[in-house]
Amino acid sequence: MQFYTFCELRDNCGMKNAETSTNDKYPYAEIGRRLRVLRETTGMNKADYAAICGYNYTRYINWESGHRRMMPDDAIILCEKFGVTLDFIYRGIEAQLPHSLLIAMSSKPRDKATKMSNETPE
Repeated sequence: MQFYTFCELRDNCGMKNAETSTNDKYPYAEIGRRLRVLRETTGMNKADYAAICGYNYTRYINWESGHRRMMPDDAIILCEKFGVTLDFIYRGIEAQLPHSLLIAMSSKPRDKATKMSNETPE
């Protein structure tokens, strides 16, 4: 039986932080774009949004900029407050989003950070 340290397990499951990533300067940019789109639907600035959600401002900025990956426990707060899904946050799948949120998001210009609900996941 082989044992792994926590760091080895973390690195093997794609949880590397921006400093250890060799592929991209902003490894979580797509997640960050979706977080930005969600925040913009509320009309709040970053500081107010982070405060309402109970996040540290600097930590939220790192998520929205794509420098760091939002952990599931933190993402669940968004799910509970705004009715989004983990599939939307992490994978960009809009299929289960509330209709009112889809309408609000459609009024904002978006890039290819999300997948339309009729697209099949990769």
